[in-house]
Parts: sequence; C-alpha cells; structure tokens
Amino acid sequence: MPCSQTVMTFLKRIDKDSSGTIDARELLEALGDSRIKEEQVQRFIEQYDKNKDGKLDLSELMDFFESIGL
Repeated sequence: MPCSQTVMTFLKRIDKDSSGTIDARELLEALGDSRIKEEQVQRFIEQYDKNKDGKLDLSELMDFFESIGL
C-alpha cells in the first residue's frame, strides 16, 4: 500500500484550487507539455473515480498508486 503522506503531497502539488481533489484540468496542467490528451486524462479519472464526481480524492489516488504497485 502506498504511503498516504506521499500521496497527500502529490495531491497538494497538483490541486491548484485546494479543493482536496484533482480534476482533469489540474492534472493536464501538472503534465505540462506532454502528449497526453484531455480525453485520455478524463478516461483515467473515470477509471479511478469511485464516487463519480469527476475528480480524484486522496482515497481514489491511493487506489491508483496501489494498482500500479507503488
């Protein structure tokens, strides 16, 4: 299981509006000049967005990092 403090730090760095969640716009901004498209980011969020609010919170991010073995 990922360290909650590490995931919280990740969340705070990307969460520009301090809402406690990351939306597609914030994630795209954090990715900078990558070739990832908005549609891809939206699909990623949808995959891990358990409460279907269109954003990722700490718990949902923890699930993501756990799923990739971090």
